[in-house]
Amino acid sequence: MPESYDPHELLGLTPAAGEDEIRRAFRRKAKSVHPDVSDAPDAAEEFKRLKDAHDLLIERQHHPLAAPPEAGEDLYRPAREVTEEDRESIINAFRRRRESEERRKSRRRSAVKGQARRAERQNDAFQEEMARRRAAFESRQREESQREQEERLRAEREQQRAADETERRRVEELRRQEQEALARVKRERETRERAKRSRPIDDSPLECAWKGCRVSDDLAVAVDTALGPRRFCRAHYDEYLEFRRSKQRQASAR
Repeated sequence: MPESYDPHELLGLTPAAGEDEIRRAFRRKAKSVHPDVSDAPDAAEEFKRLKDAHDLLIERQHHPLAAPPEAGEDLYRPAREVTEEDRESIINAFRRRRESEERRKSRRRSAVKGQARRAERQNDAFQEEMARRRAAFESRQREESQREQEERLRAEREQQRAADETERRRVEELRRQEQEALARVKRERETRERAKRSRPIDDSPLECAWKGCRVSDDLAVAVDTALGPRRFCRAHYDEYLEFRRSKQRQASAR
């Protein structure tokens, strides 16, 4: 005959505990002694005693005694006797439950490992995709940079071509103006030559043509100037010839 037990002491309660306290105490104790979570060899028996104590105290809450128990009265309910056949059946049931739990844990571990491998493959695929996108982005950046450089070089060449064309036109315009000036000078010279040939040399003024000098006696022979035939005094005749030769040298130097 199994020995009796105190249900209040087993659940850690006082005799004045209510139904809610009994249920909370049972749930708290069951979390540690249930055969599914405890590896103790007597876990099933301990849980059965805990369940019996819970049922007994709940029954007393719904069906209290008509009078308080007398001193020395045994209020304990002994556990039910178990035969050898029932014991073997219970042990086999626990063993099957233990094996089922081990298989469930093994499947859970396999599922966790499979999930970890899938996560690792997804991470590898994500890294490869990011590397591919990074390479594509860098390639686009290089192409855009090269295209911008080519456009900049093309614009610089266009600007240089426009500047060369403007310089060429300016040089041509200067050359044309110079040719026109030379032609105008040539025409003026020819006009003066024709005027000199058509006018006698003696028509020149009878005074010195040097600037500021108006000497009228002792004049040299008349010479051709830009203003026509002019006479110079003996003092300024040589200076005019030297001045004329320097002008001719400057004209030939240009």
